[in-house]
Amino acid sequence: MIAPAASMTKFLSILLLGVCVGVGLQPRAALASSGKTLTDTLVKDLSCRGLSVNSIYAAIQPKSSFHVFYHIPVQNWYFKSGGPNLGVCWGLASVQRKMFYLARFEEQEEISKEELVRRTLNMVRGHELSPLQTGGGRERMLKTPIHSYEVLKYSDLSLLSSWAAEEKVPNGLFPLINKGYKEVVNNESHWKTFKLDVERAQQERFFRGSNLSMVTPAEDNRSAVDNLLTFSTLKKNLEGHRLTLLNLRFGRYDQHVVVAKEITRIDDKIAIIVYDSNSPLQNGVIYYDENTKSFHTPGIYKGVVNEGDPERAIGVYVIDEEERGPIEAAMLRYYQAQCQK
Repeated sequence: MIAPAASMTKFLSILLLGVCVGVGLQPRAALASSGKTLTDTLVKDLSCRGLSVNSIYAAIQPKSSFHVFYHIPVQNWYFKSGGPNLGVCWGLASVQRKMFYLARFEEQEEISKEELVRRTLNMVRGHELSPLQTGGGRERMLKTPIHSYEVLKYSDLSLLSSWAAEEKVPNGLFPLINKGYKEVVNNESHWKTFKLDVERAQQERFFRGSNLSMVTPAEDNRSAVDNLLTFSTLKKNLEGHRLTLLNLRFGRYDQHVVVAKEITRIDDKIAIIVYDSNSPLQNGVIYYDENTKSFHTPGIYKGVVNEGDPERAIGVYVIDEEERGPIEAAMLRYYQAQCQK
């Protein structure tokens, strides 16, 4: 899948935090008693009148809401059940999209730290793991898919900030979910931690029959028509502030999953700004060539493939669109409740 990059240092993240102070992350807006509007770390001036999924998306400010400051501060890694070349980029990308939409930072926490950790790891995992009483008075761990997500409030500035400051603030969000907790069932310990639960999320996505097409030959070399259709879908999604998971194919087995955040222009080229788990402290860029109808990403290519031409065209696929519905339903429920306060 990919080769994880070298380990990061927290010195870099501290520098990043210093930069983030000046990027204008959204301040709290006063709420009017009539014509109430809401502002938080995702939306700005969201009107309670005519509240809908579309109006929530319209109130998102991508440059601040999806800023690097809110990236998961952990690099892609190999995991044991994935084979020698399988990282957890797919799991991390899925979790990153959920964190962007479902995490609210700089808020007053409404539940205990222990319960907040439990619910956060459920969101990361995408399913609940809980003891179930069986015959003979024995218990076993039962996996139940989560069909209904929830928005969670955190007092931390961001997951990244709590990671950078964990030595001084050991009860921040990142150190708590990184340490996790265990449940003992039938004298067996079952750990729930951020890394283990990302791996569980990765397994849910990668090891399923519908993914067999991802190892078919020559799928990295797509036609101009296919690429144009993919770009049109991606452009529509991003202009509507709908984060999109992309599977990048550099060859039959060299693949990587990223989160597309924004579409813009860099040096007169169409640029798709992405979260890349190989380099989480900076944005990645995918370029779309309007003339050849092809995608290129030399920067991300170098972090995945050790040989070949980084400038060559790659295959780009939109994936996991079905995950959007439960996330949107959670956002709508949350803001409906906030409007009633």
